[in-house]
Amino acid sequence: MSPSYLNLAKQNFKFSSAHFLIFDNQHAEMLHGHNYQVEVVIHPKADFNFEQQGYFIDFADVKLKVKKLCDIWDEHILLPEKHPDMKYKMSQDGKNYDINFRDRFYSFPKSETIWLPITNTSVEQLSKLFAEKLMSEFKGSPVSKIVVTIEETRGQSATTEVLA
Repeated sequence: MSPSYLNLAKQNFKFSSAHFLIFDNQHAEMLHGHNYQVEVVIHPKADFNFEQQGYFIDFADVKLKVKKLCDIWDEHILLPEKHPDMKYKMSQDGKNYDINFRDRFYSFPKSETIWLPITNTSVEQLSKLFAEKLMSEFKGSPVSKIVVTIEETRGQSATTEVLA
């Protein structure tokens, strides 16, 4: 039997976020934003029998999980917690992150900032983190592999595969 898998690329699988990419010890992009689009491919376990129920996972469940993850990052500033040049502390009133990145200083509202456990907010690392988080939502299910593509600009994306 030929393997089947699900493809989901819904219009609402999106998030708009600000970030900047760090290239080397001296170069980094300016703070800017993207309207990211997410696509997901979900593979069943090899021994899953489609004949028994006629499908392997409920689209509605997948859509809820993907949209939930998109909504977390939507309309936030995404920053790399693990980059060695990214230093931050809470403002005195506890409402902002005061951030020093090399010769730059930013102060962002705590409620609008997400520190991600990555070294750079590249589309490659965002797709990997998203895929890992999504896979964790499917523990104990018939899902064997998830493939996540995040497009930051039309025609410019990264794809990550994560196995169960």
